[in-house]
Amino acid sequence: MAHISHHPASCREERRTEPSLLLLYWQDWACMALGVLLAASPWLLGYAGREDAMLNAVLSGFLVAALAALSLTLLDRWEAYLTLMLGLWLILSPWLLRFDNVDRVKFAHLAIGAFILVIAAQEIWQNRRAPDRR
Repeated sequence: MAHISHHPASCREERRTEPSLLLLYWQDWACMALGVLLAASPWLLGYAGREDAMLNAVLSGFLVAALAALSLTLLDRWEAYLTLMLGLWLILSPWLLRFDNVDRVKFAHLAIGAFILVIAAQEIWQNRRAPDRR
């Protein structure tokens, strides 16, 4: 009967060459954090009394975070396209929902939406360059 032994040095080598999931899927983790930040922004920035803006921030933030979590578990590519559309929605929503006259509300939606849009576009670009990633 053959005895198989694992050498600690070789295990460390294998771990070093495998890409970290945190680094490989950084876009998903970043979008999840931005989604949570967006959902909390009505209370952090003091516009919870503005029902239309609060509802938009909470629902959009939840969707962004949920899509990112789903992407981490299902390891699928379509999430990035939906996230890109949500980022675009966040950028346009202050004008479409008519809360563009409140600077902190507009800033929260524009800034977080722009970050989400850029991260999703980068993820789509990365997926096209490395098709076997997911």
